[in-house]
Amino acid sequence: MSEIETYRENSPSYFEIFSKILDELSWRKVASFEAIEKDEHLRILNLINLTNSQVLNSWVWDFQIEKASIEVKKDNEKVLENFCGKIINIYDGIKKYRYIHPTLFSKTNRSEIYTTLGDKVLVKPVNFDRKLDIIYIDGHQGRNTQGDKIAKLTDKNDTSIIPVPFCEPILVYGTLIKIKANPSFAKFGFWRAMYYDSIALLRSSTVVNNPAQINLCN
Repeated sequence: MSEIETYRENSPSYFEIFSKILDELSWRKVASFEAIEKDEHLRILNLINLTNSQVLNSWVWDFQIEKASIEVKKDNEKVLENFCGKIINIYDGIKKYRYIHPTLFSKTNRSEIYTTLGDKVLVKPVNFDRKLDIIYIDGHQGRNTQGDKIAKLTDKNDTSIIPVPFCEPILVYGTLIKIKANPSFAKFGFWRAMYYDSIALLRSSTVVNNPAQINLCN
């Protein structure tokens, strides 16, 4: 079984997370994802994505860091299109490229520079082919049933990229404390403790970096 297949088999789906939240709230079950239409239910779906995004953006987790090797033909400046993430570093062999703001990119003569423009990553064109190694933080926050990375959860079977077994308690309890954002609510203290305990366990099981301390170039 491939890594993606194992991931898919063990990760709770968007609808499963939603259903567990209803159970915790002692609300009536919804028969299917397609039957979700009430405002309070749609709010839960939005809050699941919000929780997922907040956790993934709070630290630079090792499961978010990716490396791509890109062949760039001579006289070509476009390296990546439809890029979703943040560049950490770009290397040409042992040479490290320096980030430069898009407004200064065309005015700079140095070849070992790059910039980002929208969802594109650009480098200065040169008169020879080169192979660039790009280390970046992947901005995708879930996967679909085909194992493809996606920006956010939208389909009933979509899953978060937060690893098992931390994904379920983080998304369930993190969403619950947003729904019932009142410390006097009977279960609020328990939900908050479970959420922060799960975050702490995730941090202790993976390498994390503070976004303020890592060399994010865009």
